[in-house]
Amino acid sequence: MELISFAIFAILQSVALVHLGWAFGMAWPAKQRVLLVPMVVGLPEGTPMPPAALTVVVAIAISSLGVVALWGAGGIALPVFEGLKGWALISVAAIFAIRGVMTYLPFGPLKATVEPFRTLDFRYFAPLCLLLAAGYLTIFLSL
Repeated sequence: MELISFAIFAILQSVALVHLGWAFGMAWPAKQRVLLVPMVVGLPEGTPMPPAALTVVVAIAISSLGVVALWGAGGIALPVFEGLKGWALISVAAIFAIRGVMTYLPFGPLKATVEPFRTLDFRYFAPLCLLLAAGYLTIFLSL
């Protein structure tokens, strides 16, 4: 379980770092910042990026979810009631599963997204969310 939890942690720390980069003006993976919104947010070109403060909050939340994976597998100790471990793992698994499944539904908020986000979401973002959900579920089942 420690290997799975460390893999989840590493992936989510990487995703959090990318969000921090966006908060401070990074354009990657787009060539220009103006092309970033339709690529990673799914809104039309010309729409401003979400505020930097919000993007930092999202980065912190993503990073924290990685810590939950390590804690759930016993890789680290947190000053939190151990009885919450199962609830935390299953809750995070549900969050990632719902986000992943939403992409493939014929309705919902992700249906209004634009290209290239739709294709990237279908091929990469949603499958990653489903894989993360499976990882959290695996850690949960090992308790």
